Amino acid sequence: ATPASDALTYQVQAGAYGSQAEAETQRAKLAMMGLEPRIQEREVNGRNMFRVRIGPFAQREQAEEVRVKLQNAGVESALVRIQK
Repeated sequence: ATPASDALTYQVQAGAYGSQAEAETQRAKLAMMGLEPRIQEREVNGRNMFRVRIGPFAQREQAEEVRVKLQNAGVESALVRIQK
């Protein structure tokens, strides 16, 4: 691995919601698929958003596998790179 890739981890975001209840519903659905999602609360433009994310993954390939699994299950998701 190159030093640049060592500075990154990856997460898969499976939704961002304006209410914690909606995020919890999505988290529960993903848990039923055998995944371990977490909810991250962030303020965006003065509003609290609840992001449902899976990870972190050290390798992009691992995160990509999860994203494809979600896509195949009809769940919209995105790969997120996180600077360590």
